[in-house]
Amino acid sequence: MPSMSNKELQLNQICKRLSQISASTWVAIKFEKQIPANDIEPVRFCEAVYKAQNKRISLSLPNVYCDGARRCFGWLKNNDAKLAQRLSEKTGIGQDVACELIRSVPVPNEKFSGISLSKDIDGDVYISYASPESAMKLVRCWQKMTGRNLDTEISGIMFVCGNVAVKSHIDQKISISFGCPDSRKYGGIEKEQLVIGIPHNVALRICVINI
Repeated sequence: MPSMSNKELQLNQICKRLSQISASTWVAIKFEKQIPANDIEPVRFCEAVYKAQNKRISLSLPNVYCDGARRCFGWLKNNDAKLAQRLSEKTGIGQDVACELIRSVPVPNEKFSGISLSKDIDGDVYISYASPESAMKLVRCWQKMTGRNLDTEISGIMFVCGNVAVKSHIDQKISISFGCPDSRKYGGIEKEQLVIGIPHNVALRICVINI
């Protein structure tokens, strides 16, 4: 393969290169300051990630179906108690514990009005529904790049939206989730897949060292 500069690689090539490296499909997630044109009926964020493997999707508050995702993106405030009650009823987790878990899910510091998802754009975060083997390849890339093991937290709530998309963006490192029953039912995550998120600068470095 011909040599490629960082600038050239950034031109909508990262999803493609990550796919070549990991043998899984990647979608770029771009947090937008202005509301993009909405083109789909209300969906869960995990479902939008899956649909964006085949077409570009734009999201804003009205067409994000899930209150958990709305909360993670900073579009639904002061609703943690209600979310905790739903989580408690659904999982059997005590409501106080559920509330603490929800409060631990990060919310972006900066405000944004919409989200673009596509395989053909540069993103703030890149997400894949990948096999354990693909995850292994990326962890080895991380070790090669940093000389360290990947230190990550695994959460059981708000899997794709908060603990992958937002967390990867804020922490600037790889995030991993096992998904949840709803995301596997509606979001297209297969039984043998997990969810991986990589922030742009880390993804770019992985791509460059593997050219």
